[in-house]
Amino acid sequence: MKTQLRHIEINQGIELREDDKGKRTIVGLIPYNSRSVDMGYTEIITDTAFNKTLADGGDVKALYAHDSAKPLGRVKNGTLRLRSEASGLVCECDLPDTSYARDVYALIRDGYVTTMSFGFYPVKERTEKDGVDDLCYLEEVRLIEVSFAVVFPAYEATASQAREVRGINLDALEAALSKSPDQLSNEDRTTLEKINQQIGALIEPSKGPDTVAVPDTTAADFLASLHAAATRKE
Repeated sequence: MKTQLRHIEINQGIELREDDKGKRTIVGLIPYNSRSVDMGYTEIITDTAFNKTLADGGDVKALYAHDSAKPLGRVKNGTLRLRSEASGLVCECDLPDTSYARDVYALIRDGYVTTMSFGFYPVKERTEKDGVDDLCYLEEVRLIEVSFAVVFPAYEATASQAREVRGINLDALEAALSKSPDQLSNEDRTTLEKINQQIGALIEPSKGPDTVAVPDTTAADFLASLHAAATRKE
């Protein structure tokens, strides 16, 4: 399952707060029913998209520009608070007293960045035609993180999280197996050869005296099971 990063332009700006004790808070909005930039299709976040995440109390994280090494807040400890309103999902984050959090606050305060993004697993989508354009409606997603001070739109370089089983890259496997033999590139062939070696190592019985090979297990069988895992919708 891929984590997709979505870029949200906050036209009205991100709100900054600071109390008399010096605690700093950022408030951003992921808007509902607003069209994304053109990606060959247009995406729209519906007002039901985050309902399950909120109902389940998912431990969503707040990050500095999608960097997991620079956390800003999280739902679990109350430093990130999420609520759904008519206009969108409100993301309110109390900043920690770290140098990078102070950088985030200064960048937003001084107008260097006015955008935020979020990372999610798509759960339920529907597509409609609008003339010649495809409109993709996100009806349910599993929200993973929200990011502040994002300089480059994630829409222009959508990131993904590689799926692996026992060190085998399922995304690379799926991409190669989706092609006919005459369409395989040298890189595809190298990938398949490497995976074939990994599979052979996994199903080869050890040299121990009491080890018995699993009957009727072949590399082809294992490849087929991996392909099924790679293409199965979660």
